[in-house]
Amino acid sequence: MVLSPADFFAELRKGVKARLPAPMREFRTSRGRGRLMKLHFGEPAFHYEAWHHTGAGRLEIGLHFEASSAENDAAFEFFRSRMVEVKASLPRAELEPWDRGWSRLYETLPAARLDDGVVKEAVESMTTYIVTLQPLLDQFLRSRE
Repeated sequence: MVLSPADFFAELRKGVKARLPAPMREFRTSRGRGRLMKLHFGEPAFHYEAWHHTGAGRLEIGLHFEASSAENDAAFEFFRSRMVEVKASLPRAELEPWDRGWSRLYETLPAARLDDGVVKEAVESMTTYIVTLQPLLDQFLRSRE
């Protein structure tokens, strides 16, 4: 069944919350305009994102670094030095500099349309990203204090 973006992202949020280990279920989300959802654990500039690229028919799932240029560069270098470890759990993950001095650690999934199958795959992917990357992100954020 084809879902509206609002229904898709509501299902994604509920599915991720249900799949995460109990200590990780206290996250915050925000919806961007249209086809975007951000999820974070208290530091909005470093957030997980699901973004439907309608023209490409892909759904991006990943961790975005959208703080100051210096913080983004530091996060990029921190994760770059751990990509072997990251790819052990996230083999399709790519780390790259992005727009406005931001960076992202992400992959894309086929999503010509938003439907139940894409929700299921997105829940699995986003849950794996969070479980794999949040301990590393916490370590990075502690090192910056």
